[in-house]
Amino acid sequence: MNVRVASWIACSSSILVASCGSSHKTSSSSSPPPDTSPMPSAGCGTGGLKAGTFQLMYQGVQYGYIVHLPPSYDPKRPAPLVLNWHAYQANAMGEEGFSNFDPVGDAKGFVVVYPDSPDQSWNAGTCCAFTAMNRDDVGFAMALVDSLEQTGCIDTRRIFATGMSNGAFMAYRLGCEHAETFAAIAPVAGKVGIPNCNPSRAVPLIEFHGTADNFVPYDSGILSGDNQTVPETVASWAMRDACTDGPTQTFQNGTVTCQRWSSCKDDATVTLCTAQGEGHCWPGQSYCPIGASTTDVDASAVIGDFFTRFSLIR
Repeated sequence: MNVRVASWIACSSSILVASCGSSHKTSSSSSPPPDTSPMPSAGCGTGGLKAGTFQLMYQGVQYGYIVHLPPSYDPKRPAPLVLNWHAYQANAMGEEGFSNFDPVGDAKGFVVVYPDSPDQSWNAGTCCAFTAMNRDDVGFAMALVDSLEQTGCIDTRRIFATGMSNGAFMAYRLGCEHAETFAAIAPVAGKVGIPNCNPSRAVPLIEFHGTADNFVPYDSGILSGDNQTVPETVASWAMRDACTDGPTQTFQNGTVTCQRWSSCKDDATVTLCTAQGEGHCWPGQSYCPIGASTTDVDASAVIGDFFTRFSLIR
């Protein structure tokens, strides 16, 4: 078994519409053109960004993070950034292996960063920093982005968040509270965990969730900040994004069906991919520590395609 998957266990594109956007808008195209812009110094830091494991002190709390750089990374040309948040009772190394997102980063040119909690949990609202509810993990997220921008060459228009379980709750919270920074989010097996989610712009979203998830239940409001089921959570996000079309089925393979809301404000799209009978898992991975897995869709590959279609307009 992959040692990183084992670490996770021990601790506990046919479905897309092309889109690309401002700190107030996203815009779309069916085939985004290659970036032929000059190599600006703005957005590029000291050039000292390296792959590896690092630490960051924020408000007296010591956090960690893993940096994965794609082979195409050029310290003089801004690269998109993905923050991939681990689950409750898990860690950054486990999330790196469990989501298998590094190959997606390599293929798409993403700098992928895996934040590491000081106590294997994130304060994302109702889930799951039960012993550290006053800790400012959202502030840490923004401090981490700032640090990466200072040392690396990060495209500030293309910063994204994904994550598993408690990490998915973090992705949702960042979309709710820092839409000016995150161009799109892709939660896996999570919900909105705060009672008042009011993004400053329409945030593109794709969510993956299993119907047999007993940890973050699909058909129950448990752990939700507004007592919503998963379908209600995603439908509410589509309402926030002022989507007028959908949901329309855009993908079906085996146990997995995806439905998309479109004609949204600022060219956003909202998609829910439901895996019948899947447990608390990352779709596409053959192993699931809590329930049945599915490989009928590769969530990481789909998320990679999804992220490439969105950008903030500066």
